Formats: sequence, structure tokens, C-alpha cells
Amino acid sequence: MMRDVSRDVDKTHYRNEISNYILAKARELLLLYPLCNNCLGRMFALLGRGLRNYERGQSIKILLSMELSRSIREGDKESIELFRRLAPNIGEIASTLYRELFGEDLKREECFICGSSFEDIINLASRRAVSILEKMDLRSFLIAAKIDQAIRFREDELKRKHKLIFAESIGSELKREVSKRIQKELGLKPDFEQPDIIVEITIPTATVKTHLMPLFLKGLYWKLNRRISQSLWVSRRGIRRYPFSVEEALFILSRIFDSHTSILHASGREDVDARMLGTGRPFIVELKSPSKRSFDMSILSKKVNEYSRNLVKILFTNTASRRDIRIIKEEVGRHTKLYKALITTSSSINEDILSRLEEFYRGREIRQRTPRRVRHRRRDIIRYRIVYSIATRLITDRLFESLIHADAGLYVKELVDGDDGDTTPSFSDLLGVEAKCIELDVVGVLQLK
Repeated sequence: MMRDVSRDVDKTHYRNEISNYILAKARELLLLYPLCNNCLGRMFALLGRGLRNYERGQSIKILLSMELSRSIREGDKESIELFRRLAPNIGEIASTLYRELFGEDLKREECFICGSSFEDIINLASRRAVSILEKMDLRSFLIAAKIDQAIRFREDELKRKHKLIFAESIGSELKREVSKRIQKELGLKPDFEQPDIIVEITIPTATVKTHLMPLFLKGLYWKLNRRISQSLWVSRRGIRRYPFSVEEALFILSRIFDSHTSILHASGREDVDARMLGTGRPFIVELKSPSKRSFDMSILSKKVNEYSRNLVKILFTNTASRRDIRIIKEEVGRHTKLYKALITTSSSINEDILSRLEEFYRGREIRQRTPRRVRHRRRDIIRYRIVYSIATRLITDRLFESLIHADAGLYVKELVDGDDGDTTPSFSDLLGVEAKCIELDVVGVLQLK
């Protein structure tokens, strides 16, 4: 088989073009600016794989010095003058040839961008970061760079003026290099979406600050008793309104995880005097700045339940993210719920009347104004909700139980009594007698509509 010589020639020409581009650009830069190995190499960071910018810059300077040395040996006097101008900006690599040519030691210039300190910054910041993180309970991290404006401006202007399309930023290099050291020495993994901690490094001081990120735990809760609020409810005088809350059941997590505080994000809420039974209510608890992050879900659930003394039951199911909080909040309006209500009437009723009630509330739309009892803290609007079905059980001639399947957001107590005409059609309307809900339980948060 004959070898395609033209293809080899094309490849050689292409490689020469790349090589010429790098050397030409490097010469153009070093005639104007002293650049350390890191800062020169960073101007060509997208060329080549598996190299540090320090190695790129060092290699380019060596090759440039060798090329000038060749020209000088061949008698090119212009190359001698060019080398004299370039050598202070190249630095140590050019010092031996400079001494041979000019009989004096080379006076090196500090790097135009970083002041010849960037490699030291990487090493110092890495040591400081490792020293801090090795004492903490972490699985993942993310590096952030805070760069002095003057340094950023000098680098950006240099890249813009010389059209350096293969360059990266000093911040990107710092983040990558420190990240590699942390991975190697501590075995932690970088996480760009939900890290356990953000390590902020300042250039040029190599100052290291850490920001512990929240820990999110997903679960279900059950309120097993009445007069338990979802959130801790304290009056302006510091008097608590109710003996316990779901939020307080989770307070122990702050102690377990050494967290500043915990915040409860729930998929809706039930009345204080309503129990949450059946399938439980989905929630996410957000733990602020936890220094401990290792846990077992079952043990965690057990500890919280022991702390809540059977007033509230908690089951943790998984870890979560801030995006999951938004999702459970948005899902509230698309859930349907199953309620169990114990209802009294002002006059006697019978099973025939209840049968007609069941027949009427099959896919029935309810017009409901914000109830009077919550109008002081909720927007006064008209809302429409669907009652999909009800089932009833007569207990006495003035007491019955009803299982109500309806849209989330329906005020069930007002569905029963009518709230002086603000909710229609109500049970009172259909029964022809005054009806009142005396006990209410949520027994199911059901699938999305």
C-alpha cells in the first residue's frame, strides 16, 4: 500500500502553524510584559491536555530561548538584540545564555499580571484549604475565587489587546489547581451543584474562607395529636400558643448536626386542631451550616421521634436539594387530599339524607371566599376547588362521619358549615340544617391531578 505523502505534509504544515502561532504570540507578549510561567502558560491553556499552565509557560519559554539561541549561533545579530529585550521578561530560563552573551547577571522583572506570586498563591492556598477541610465532616466541596480587581483588569486587557483566544482566567486556574490538591490529599469530590462546602480563595493574599452549605433532608410527618401547630407559634409577649409543633420536633437536628438552625419546608399545612394521619405530609428540613453531615436515615428518624414523645412522628426518606423545596411548594396546588371529618347537625338527619349528600358531591365545584377565621392573615379572594367524592357514616341522628376527597387548598370546615354563605354549596345548604365540623383529620396527600 502506498503511503499518502500529501496527507503527512498537510499534518506537518498544520503542526508548524500551531507551533509558529504559539511562539509568535509568546514573543509578542514577552516583548511587552514580564510573565511568569503560570501567567504565560494560561494564555495558551486550551492547547494541549494533561499539562499545568506552569509547564506550558515553562516549555514555551524554553523553546523560545532555544530558537533565539539557534539564530544567534547562526550569526543573526538582530536575534541578539531581540534576546536582550526578551530575557528580563522570560526570567530564570534565559539567565545562563544572557550571562554568556552580555557578561552580567540577568535582572528579572516581576510578572505583569500576578507579581510573580501565583505559584506560591496556589501552594499556600492549597495548604490552608486542606488544613481547614481535614478537620470537617465532608464529602464534597467547590472552590470559588475572589480576584483583586487590578489583577483581573490587567489579565483581561492583555487577552483582549492580543486576541488570545486559547486563554483561560486566573480564577479558573486557581480553582482547578487547588481542587486537585484537595482531591489528592483528602479524597473529597468536587460538586458543582450541591457541595457540602464552598472554599473561597482570595488572589493575591491566598486567604481562605469557608462557607458551609445547607443540608436538606426529605421526609414525611404525622401529627398524632390535636392542637399541634406546624410551626412554633409564639405571641408578641413571648407566650406560646400551642404546646408543641412539627418544627420543634425537628429542633434536635440542629444539635445532632451541629447546625445553626433548622427550617421546615412543608407541602402545605393543616389546621392546628387537625391531625395529620394516613400517608403523612411531605416536607423538607433545611439545616443551616451543619458541621456534621454523616448520618443514617433510620437512626435519625428514631432520635427525632424519641424527642417528640409520640406527639409527632417523622420518617426521613432521602436527601434533597433547594430545587426540591421549590417543587414541593409548587406541587401543593396540584395535590388532592383525603380528609376525615366528624360533623354535628342542629337537627336530626338520616342515612337517606346522607346518601343524597354523597350523590351531590361527585366532582362538584365549590366557590369559596377566604374564610373569616383566617382573613386577617390570608389574602381575601374567591377560589374554586373540586370535591371529587364524599363517603358518610351515620353515628347518631345528629352526628356523622365523612370521608372527603377534594383539591388541596379547600377549607373543609367551611365546606361543612358554609361560613355564612361565603362557601357554596355547603353541607349545611344540602342538609337543610346547620352542620359543624368538630374534628378534622388529614388522612391522605394523594397523587397529582
